[in-house]
Amino acid sequence: MKASVILFLLLVKTILGISKCSEPSCHFNPIIQIGTESSLNTEKKHTVTVTSQLPVDQVKQIFENVSSVLLDNQNVRFQNLLKLLDLNSKPTDCQDLQLLGSATSGVYKIFPTGTSGFLVRCDHETEDGGWTVFQRRTDGKEDFYRGWFDYQVGFGNLNGEFWLGNQQLHMMTSQGWYELRVDMILINGSRVFAKYNVIDVKGIDEYYRIFVDGYSGTAGDSLSTDRHSGHNFTTQDRDNDIYEPGNCAQMFHGAWWYEKCHSSNLNGLYGSTEYAKGLTWVTSTGYYQSVSGTEMKVRRWMHKKT
Repeated sequence: MKASVILFLLLVKTILGISKCSEPSCHFNPIIQIGTESSLNTEKKHTVTVTSQLPVDQVKQIFENVSSVLLDNQNVRFQNLLKLLDLNSKPTDCQDLQLLGSATSGVYKIFPTGTSGFLVRCDHETEDGGWTVFQRRTDGKEDFYRGWFDYQVGFGNLNGEFWLGNQQLHMMTSQGWYELRVDMILINGSRVFAKYNVIDVKGIDEYYRIFVDGYSGTAGDSLSTDRHSGHNFTTQDRDNDIYEPGNCAQMFHGAWWYEKCHSSNLNGLYGSTEYAKGLTWVTSTGYYQSVSGTEMKVRRWMHKKT
């Protein structure tokens, strides 16, 4: 608002100056340009610069346009302030945290609908940020060959390797429309990714069945195929796949959304080169290689109507 007052006084001053001058040059005034620096956490900074001369009626129009921009900026800041002051409104995922000013990747607490909140890892760097990470593997120090309960509630270290939890993943993806991104580092050091426009993870009564669709990326599609999308989550102690001769999780040392059995197995045995037992993403690794690093993350693109 201070900038608006300054501009108004400047305009009045220049107009009054015209009434006292009989020279033709007095019928022109400087162009007024406003520079703004916007951020959720910083004040707007306004600067006035003189670049050339224009007739008074055009200066008036510029002033009106500038005033409109300033009012719009004030309105945006006010709306953001309302969000911060609403004690009943808490961040439901990492995208909400980003909108409230979080710009650094790390561990934060979120409050998905129907929960009392839990800690997550946010990725605010990849593809404009706002991603909630639910799986991360970097060095093989964490044991991922675990049972149903561990995968249900989550395990590991959010600053290292971890699985966030199937129940947490379900609670997030059920509150809106989410996209999925899978980032992988191959054994030769190159990076590839697979992105899906839609991910939905059902609840425990449906064995955390997954649905993914809309692939794009550089890794190839090894998840939205019939071998995974539409299938239940299986662990070594809970056989929910449709492979009748045995349990896919036991056969391939993992825990995943298996059919009979898989074309991806990112919770498999780290570094394994045995057939289909490693961290495989078949379209990038085949069945005898393992990726050396993975991150699986989701980001909301629309809230579901309540």
